[in-house]
Amino acid sequence: MTSPERTGSDGVRAARALLSLVEEHSADDFQAAEAILGGQKELAQILQLLRDFKRQQGPEDQEPASIEGLREIVKKEVIELARANAEVEPRIRDLCEQLTGPLPNSTFENAVERILAHLENIHSSPAEKVLNFAGVLRLASHAVGPAHAERIESFLRRLAISAIVENVIVLPTLHSIAQLRTMWAPNPLPYKAQESRRHLAERLMKDAERLASDKSEDITTRLLAEGLRGPADRAIAETRRRNKKAAHGE
Repeated sequence: MTSPERTGSDGVRAARALLSLVEEHSADDFQAAEAILGGQKELAQILQLLRDFKRQQGPEDQEPASIEGLREIVKKEVIELARANAEVEPRIRDLCEQLTGPLPNSTFENAVERILAHLENIHSSPAEKVLNFAGVLRLASHAVGPAHAERIESFLRRLAISAIVENVIVLPTLHSIAQLRTMWAPNPLPYKAQESRRHLAERLMKDAERLASDKSEDITTRLLAEGLRGPADRAIAETRRRNKKAAHGE
């Protein structure tokens, strides 16, 4: 075997080993390894990069099929953010005390759970729950810093896209997805009959970022709420709309 051929073969094996390593371990695994090997600076930096990579990629594998699913994803992400930065825990604990009262001898995980349970109980509509769950996650990310705040916004946008794509009950057609654009523009988003739901949902999000960048967070939250609505939520919204029109004599 010539030297270039040997080099190529070694490279393939190394690439496969790296992919296997990344696939088989979580961000928490890499963080634990980083803590153990912290004295070896170069190796610790590699582990930190792998940890951050997994955290950035992780949300794409999490699709909140329900409000409850979103609640669990937010809980997990807030706890991970607290592990990454000490500024997160005091802010979340302060929020918990404001909402639910003092927390003597409570773990941080219990504090996060109490906040989310409280928000779930006091709000009845999916939109309100999504707004508040996302607000808790944004609060935690802002405590860590701008880079993490942007990562969380990207995370929420991907969740919104996935929720829209998967919700074939409330959003059964391409037209129903395109209609969501009327939140920030006068007309639905143009689309082609053969376009995939995911491609259309991705274009919808990009259109919102382009035309309404000053309302980006609000629109992301509203799109996520639309994607998580169920048939009963749609019926309730329609009834409210009709009652409002009747009250105005329309």
